[in-house]
Amino acid sequence: MAITSQMVKILRDKTNAGMMDCKKALAECEGDIERAIDWLRQKGLVSARKRAGRATKEGLVLAAESPDGQRGALVELNTETDFVAKMDSFRELTLNLANYLVNEPNTPKDVAELLTRQCPKCGQAFGEVISATAGTTGENTKLRRFVVFTAQTGLVHAYIHMNGRLGVLVNLKVAKTGPAALELAHNLALHIAAANPLAIDTQSVPSAVLEREKAVYQAKAEEEAEAKIQKNPGKPLDKATLVGKIVEGQIKKFYAEAVLLEQPFVKEPAKTVAQILKAATGEVGQAEVAQFARFQLGEELEGEKTED
Repeated sequence: MAITSQMVKILRDKTNAGMMDCKKALAECEGDIERAIDWLRQKGLVSARKRAGRATKEGLVLAAESPDGQRGALVELNTETDFVAKMDSFRELTLNLANYLVNEPNTPKDVAELLTRQCPKCGQAFGEVISATAGTTGENTKLRRFVVFTAQTGLVHAYIHMNGRLGVLVNLKVAKTGPAALELAHNLALHIAAANPLAIDTQSVPSAVLEREKAVYQAKAEEEAEAKIQKNPGKPLDKATLVGKIVEGQIKKFYAEAVLLEQPFVKEPAKTVAQILKAATGEVGQAEVAQFARFQLGEELEGEKTED
């Protein structure tokens, strides 16, 4: 299969690997981008995950919270240029969507349904309002995604970073609400914005993701174990045992990088997020992250086709 410069560019954008390494990876994997990513990782040519992807779209990520802190919404509205995203009317439309979601008890099941709902401020369907915005600005405008959280016990807190390019929504379950709980929720939101966790705990990591990680580590561990055995010909080293230990160590490193409770807390790296939650028990009672969402403007989503 012919490897095009566009294919190399896509792989480089996803991995930050060198151009020649990307070309070789694509050639080895018959042009399959995902297999090429794993090939580069197995060869040690990609030093870290790059989950966020390329932020190629413009727009805004904004949030709204109910006055009692029990409900919150996070919304991403896309457009083509930063110029339009900075317009007051575009920001107002994004906030109208977020506020509607917070105040509407019958939460839409998806974007398509939300577009049919009526905007309280103008009496038109949100889909019509968005189409009118596109007509006025001359740019394609798209409601990309939203999430709504309702606290059963505790509070919901939103944090918007980089003037609307990154947003976090946290549903924190605590026994006692108040200033201490709000501060804890805010610090967790700051951490999630910076650390970009994949899941709350190890049990929540999607099985497909974990199996892919194990496959990458297994292939790399086979090479490392073989090299160690060859360097120590006089020692009775068992390859299977060595491989198992290497893979186990890599999985622990993966959890520390990808799982919220296992991550070093950004404000106190000597402690994990789980330890921070435990330490807050005296002020807020038992604390637990029930849900979180992190929207980075234009990031690639699982299963979503992207423009390259």
